[in-house]
Amino acid sequence: MPEPTARQSHIDRALTNVSIAYKNAAFVWPEVFPRVQVQKQSDLYFNFTKGYWFRLDTGPRAPGARAPRGGYALTTSQYLCLERAIAHQVHDEVIENSDDPLTPLVRSTEYVSTQIQSAIENDVLDLVFGNSVWSSSATPSVLWSNDASDPWGDIETGMNTVATAIGREPNTAVIGRGLWRYLKNHPDVIDRIKGGATAGAPAKATAELIAGVAGLERLLVASSVEDTSTEPAAATMAYLGGLHMALLYVPTGAALDTPSSGYTFMWKNVEISRFREEQERSDVIEARCSWDAKVTASDAGYLIKSAA
Repeated sequence: MPEPTARQSHIDRALTNVSIAYKNAAFVWPEVFPRVQVQKQSDLYFNFTKGYWFRLDTGPRAPGARAPRGGYALTTSQYLCLERAIAHQVHDEVIENSDDPLTPLVRSTEYVSTQIQSAIENDVLDLVFGNSVWSSSATPSVLWSNDASDPWGDIETGMNTVATAIGREPNTAVIGRGLWRYLKNHPDVIDRIKGGATAGAPAKATAELIAGVAGLERLLVASSVEDTSTEPAAATMAYLGGLHMALLYVPTGAALDTPSSGYTFMWKNVEISRFREEQERSDVIEARCSWDAKVTASDAGYLIKSAA
């Protein structure tokens, strides 16, 4: 006796509780180059010339004589917040015919927002891990992919270099995900943190533990990835952070009379708008933002570059 097959008894429909999408899980730029909200698209900020503040001009004063005179100098630097934008067009037919859970207008908003955040992340990490950006940098003589290397010694060299240059210990490290996999599994790193492991449990090198051992407030892992191909070529994925680690002095936010390795000057925050293109019978979701990521104290950073 004939019976309907399973495929004949069911018409496939899209699930409403599952979909597959890709985007970076987190961005580190706000903790690396803190946001500075500005009132004008371009302006100046003051730089106090470093040498005057570290040079000792104090001296003896004879009775009735004037105290030795000292002083300091000022310069200025400029920021310019350029607007960047991205828009996505959604046709009426797509909106009216989409099945759950696509909600195309919501997805378009998420897409353009992520594009802006990715652009800022790219700008900041290009500077943090760039060539000839910081006053000092070095490639380890033995790369961290080799168990015979000395990552603690390389980190301490960078820490000491920054502390000598600005009179403050670097408090933040940023490491590319490509290098992080070697650092967290390095035998010297595992050995140093074994004392904090629970008895009988394997030692686990977390960013928090490594930061504490190194004397840093935080260690940030730059895990963002980017497709470097052009459509319609197959995706070519790469970490933005590469195989580098930067040691920086970073204040918690905009600060007076304080060195900062960098700031992200922000004139217009991320703005999302929706407008109609009647001729195309479409809605457009647009995101725009105006920023300038700048290195503001090149001596407040040290780059351990191409370390694996």
